[in-house]
Amino acid sequence: MSYAPPAQANDVVALESRGEALLKSGDLAGADACFARIIELEPRHLRALQFLGIAATGRRDLASAEALFRRALEVAPDNPRVHFNLALVLQTQRQFDAALHHIEQCLAGAPRYLPGHLQRGLIYESLGSKAAAVSSYLRALRLADARGPARLPAEVRRSLNHASAVVREQLADEIAAALAPLSARHGEDRLRRVLDCADIFSGRRAADYAHPRWRPRFMYLPGLPVKPVWEREDLPWLAAVEARTEVVRRELESVLGSEQGFAPYVDNPPGSRAAEEWKALNRSRDWSTFHFFRHGERIEENCRRCPETAAMLESLDQMRVPGYAPEAMFSVLRPHTRIQAHFGSVNGRLIVHLPLIVPPDCGALRVAGEERGWTEGRCLVFDDSFEHEAWNDSDQTRIVLIFDTWNPDLSHAEREAFATLMQVAKRFELSHRAAD
Repeated sequence: MSYAPPAQANDVVALESRGEALLKSGDLAGADACFARIIELEPRHLRALQFLGIAATGRRDLASAEALFRRALEVAPDNPRVHFNLALVLQTQRQFDAALHHIEQCLAGAPRYLPGHLQRGLIYESLGSKAAAVSSYLRALRLADARGPARLPAEVRRSLNHASAVVREQLADEIAAALAPLSARHGEDRLRRVLDCADIFSGRRAADYAHPRWRPRFMYLPGLPVKPVWEREDLPWLAAVEARTEVVRRELESVLGSEQGFAPYVDNPPGSRAAEEWKALNRSRDWSTFHFFRHGERIEENCRRCPETAAMLESLDQMRVPGYAPEAMFSVLRPHTRIQAHFGSVNGRLIVHLPLIVPPDCGALRVAGEERGWTEGRCLVFDDSFEHEAWNDSDQTRIVLIFDTWNPDLSHAEREAFATLMQVAKRFELSHRAAD
């Protein structure tokens, strides 16, 4: 740092205080004069260099702005905001490679700096690297979603709208390429619902929900019957599941003596929006599960401990989509625990409960306002993409076996196409997350 005599240092402090006050009052010219005088007294004053560089950028005096930001980097070579501001100037001058270098330096020091990811996406677009731009924009959109977009400045929201449009376009192109062979084989008419779902998911059309409490969090397949709760008679194969109740219950009791294999069902990182939304149950054993399948992956140790239950599950027509399904588990709800109203991820499947331990006056499951109680050994089937909640008001624990199955209204061709659509979405997210 340069040395300033005491009297001069006092002048700098006074000028900076006055400059900030003028800036706050909207007197940009007065603030500019104060910070310019500071630079005369103390040429390495970082705040003044930054202010004057931003002011020069606003006047489109890009040569002066670049010179000021480069001087600021001499003072603070690792300052993310200086790198960001210099990158903006260089990008405006179409020096894209140099701008990208400084944006990378910015994000190395501030990896969660939302404007940096948005700007990196714009630079990659200018360089013709669409895949890299999409990765940057996805990172920005995830950061914005975690913070709550409504709380962001208007100019950031506008940039996010552009980012979202670029991401949607790329996603739509990848989905169309994946579904084209299936459309050619089965005909577009037979896959119309899935193709409409793809357009909704990629943002090409708005979802027109057929029921006010039907809001799948991930993917909405239009045209399915509006049927929150299904009767056992709708799925004749459930009788074979119910016939295995005692076998499944014995295996459940064999693993209940230990907490091994059981874990809280809701497990979100502290500080995340999801953790706040599920505050009452996040990482709580009041609602815990023993998974046989999780996101499509077979949990071998748990299946080994309950072999007959695992074999029964394998024999069923479960939804099978790598990375997503099947899901199958013992679901344990402790006394006086309520699972808040929420929505499942997709509406191409149904959720089956096989009640195993149901205390008297236990509680119920409510789906789209329709309430159903559990009866041991009698399956309960519902579409969890409708708003649903459950509770156990008793003094004892309630346990059910939960697994998913395809919605029987979907043809085999539609199932194949819907599974393909979900897998494309997963690959899209993972590939760009890895590149980020």
